[in-house]
Amino acid sequence: MRGLRTRVDSAKELLEIRERKLGEVQAGHDETVARQRQSQAHIANLEGESGDFEQRVEKLRAELNTSTTDKQYQAILAEMKSLQELRDEVETSQLAEMERLEAVTTEVTEADTQLKERTRLVQVAQEEFSTCEQAVADRMGELEQERGLAAAKVPERILKLFDEVADQTGGETLAPVIEVSKRHREYSCGSCHVQIPYYLVVDLHADGNSTIQQCPNCLRILYLETAEAGAEG
Repeated sequence: MRGLRTRVDSAKELLEIRERKLGEVQAGHDETVARQRQSQAHIANLEGESGDFEQRVEKLRAELNTSTTDKQYQAILAEMKSLQELRDEVETSQLAEMERLEAVTTEVTEADTQLKERTRLVQVAQEEFSTCEQAVADRMGELEQERGLAAAKVPERILKLFDEVADQTGGETLAPVIEVSKRHREYSCGSCHVQIPYYLVVDLHADGNSTIQQCPNCLRILYLETAEAGAEG
């Protein structure tokens, strides 16, 4: 179970990392699209201004043809020249904005590609996480069945102790006895690594793992590795 849980935790961590990265890419994509729309709107406004200037110039050209005095003619001509200069400035701005739009459109295309790839990676991570979760759920179901069968053969007192230790240790109920120095009779708990009294080891050897001994520090139920128990016997 520990291996499955580690796999689930790793899959969840990877999913969270990829989701955060997707969020960053999405934000960058949205900002780029917003700049593209602003540029398109600016170009549309400039086109409108240029069209307005052109209409006014054409109107003045018609008035120029019907002018009756030189003074009126020169005044209309001066206004036409001024409007044409303004129109030229607008068209110059329009060309510059079109270049910016072309550049930002390229950025949008690249951002679209990145967004699709990041979305795909998140989907892959989500599938892996779901698969791991299902594997843990399936294994938990199997273990519950196995536990039910085993529990029927275990005395109530021991079963209660096992459940209490499981609650206190997050399900990591058992811990192997680790031999530190056989000569000096030094042994430790395989979970918390704290030295345990030698008499506990003696009792476990005497009963062949059938007795219940707990680590004085972490309270996990101690057991002897098969090879060690056989060698001692």
